[in-house]
Amino acid sequence: MSELGTRVKRMLQEKGMTQAQLARLVGTKQQTISYICNQEHPATTSRYSTKIAEILGVNPAWLATGQGSPYDLTVPIAVEGVAVHASQVPLLKEEDVAAFLAGKPHNKGGIMTDRVGKDGFALVIEGDSMAPRFRAGDTVVIDTMLQPEPGDYVAAMLNSGVIAFRRYRSRHPGFELVPENSDWDTISSLDVADIVGVMVEHRIYRRVKD
Repeated sequence: MSELGTRVKRMLQEKGMTQAQLARLVGTKQQTISYICNQEHPATTSRYSTKIAEILGVNPAWLATGQGSPYDLTVPIAVEGVAVHASQVPLLKEEDVAAFLAGKPHNKGGIMTDRVGKDGFALVIEGDSMAPRFRAGDTVVIDTMLQPEPGDYVAAMLNSGVIAFRRYRSRHPGFELVPENSDWDTISSLDVADIVGVMVEHRIYRRVKD
């Protein structure tokens, strides 16, 4: 078993996740994850290493080398000779956001980003209310410390407890949350309990075929 594979298997066990579940989140086949976990030569990387680290919520450098702490989530990254410090933020589905905001522990994985710190999170887009700009499966990074300005994309907690991702539009009095897809309704500020945060990054993920 490779050193990389040993660490991947360890984290799968700690997270209670199967190889099939990891493969689906990575966007590859279960056989690929099985190969990574069981290959005999001492590999330290694969084309999926960074994505696997994000999903498992571990330091990608630790996953590759075994050095340091798996949960040291601030990682210096060299970009054209400039040191950029990226932090890991939790990757949430809409139904996870309320618990996260309430301070409950989250251990379902995350993504690395240099756009926000500990006060941010990543939200997986669900449905097609924001199509075509945002598709189901895309990820947006939300900064909970920013106040929205007209034209910003925001995550909002509705009075019903549902999380909505929409474009913020100022209205007097109040504001509106506007969909990109005209088939969906605009949300009035009367229906909003709180603006959770403002989008600072949009990542488009498409399934990669082996």
